[in-house]
Amino acid sequence: MTRTSGGSAPLTQAAEVAIREGIISGRYAPGARLRERELSEELGVSRLPVREALRNLRHDGFIMTSAHRGATVRTMSPSGVDELFDLRIRLEPFAAERAAHQHAEGHVHAGLAAAMEATAEATETGSPDHIMTANADFHAQVVEAAGHELLSELMAPILSRSRWLFALTAFRDPHLEFQAHHEIYAAVSTGNARLARLTMAAHIEAGRAPSLAAVGGGEG
Repeated sequence: MTRTSGGSAPLTQAAEVAIREGIISGRYAPGARLRERELSEELGVSRLPVREALRNLRHDGFIMTSAHRGATVRTMSPSGVDELFDLRIRLEPFAAERAAHQHAEGHVHAGLAAAMEATAEATETGSPDHIMTANADFHAQVVEAAGHELLSELMAPILSRSRWLFALTAFRDPHLEFQAHHEIYAAVSTGNARLARLTMAAHIEAGRAPSLAAVGGGEG
């Protein structure tokens, strides 16, 4: 199954963003039915872009569809979280390592520095929503800094689902998260590829247990 933009790409994208944010924020709870007619009325668009948006969200793992219930918000399971971390711990350390190589070769990605600054500001404010958004963007910018087109394509749905998981683990100490991100950023920005890979791997693995606990799959 592939993503689609159809003939109403801007409306589809807007509907997709709105529904995804509703899922991440908990407005659309796990197991909730997502009816095209109700969503089109809520979002002020026709049913076609809503249908296309739901198809894309199914592709990205946010919803499930069945003949009897239609589209429903997926419930994040312990096995699904474990699989997500299995992929992240293989792909994101590679991204950090490559980003450090890119930096050492003079290909500086300004977005990563901006994301680090935003993470610091969010940590100071203590706002869970701002912290979640900043942390998710930091990981996304590391991937962008790697300068690897296929990796960016592969990571897009993984990062999107990770952001959903970040919302479920807002109880984690933001200062510890910031410290981990700062260590990754320092390794990347000094071109230390090995350290960037190791610190990213350690950071991701440290998040596995509390994430599993958040979905009822283990002790935090």
